[in-house]
Amino acid sequence: MIENVIIFSKEKNEMLLTFNFGDTNPESEAFSDSLTKIRDIAIKLEKGIFNLDLDGGFSSLILAIKRLSVALVFPQNLDEKEVSEWGNVANEIVSGFEKIYEREKTNVEVLNEYKNNIKEIVEWHLKEGSPIDKMKDALW
Repeated sequence: MIENVIIFSKEKNEMLLTFNFGDTNPESEAFSDSLTKIRDIAIKLEKGIFNLDLDGGFSSLILAIKRLSVALVFPQNLDEKEVSEWGNVANEIVSGFEKIYEREKTNVEVLNEYKNNIKEIVEWHLKEGSPIDKMKDALW
């Protein structure tokens, strides 16, 4: 359901970290136009959430806080309930990243270690939010 998580520094105007869940590489030539749109909004958005429709049926949910933004890329458009649920996931990801991110001191190792946290957050949400799992739990 989710393709990528991309974290941006609004101070540096750059992408800090990407994590792929699907087949779409956000740094590929085929995704470059979409990445440019995502980056522009992620850098300019002061605070809040923005749901962006992209080419090829993709969409991106962008959440901005003071110094950072996170974009979650999906292979389909999201409905209002999904925007709310994934907005909570985005908030958890960017809030956790903000705690370890120091503008000048954050090194590549720290960034790569945080990828495990991203994976855990998203996998937990997918497991907890799975309608099939909820139905199974309700039956037992």
